[in-house]
Amino acid sequence: MEAKTDKNQIEELYLDGYDANQIAKKLGKKVEAVRKYIQRNFSHLKHKHDIAVIQRRESIKATNYEANKYMGDSTFIKKNRSIYKTKPDGDLVINREVAPIVTWDTPKRLVNENKMI
Repeated sequence: MEAKTDKNQIEELYLDGYDANQIAKKLGKKVEAVRKYIQRNFSHLKHKHDIAVIQRRESIKATNYEANKYMGDSTFIKKNRSIYKTKPDGDLVINREVAPIVTWDTPKRLVNENKMI
């Protein structure tokens, strides 16, 4: 029964766009055994596999792009300077008269790092 489950898992992962190295690593099998199994049993699925590889690659690329769009607090404040006011000590804080309501992820304060102590 376990061998059959492995075969089904190999087929499923192959059709999801994983190569023999990745499948072997996920299932804890030898790379050559997985490669031979794919070669012998899934030659008719090569086209579907190639499409899945492209889809998987594009999905990873899109995810990485979204993850790298993060904007730091200081950059956000520089881009939206009009809602902040400068305190006498140089800190920037939200001006509640200009922006009484802000989202939870809006930076509330930027501390002046060049303060004289």
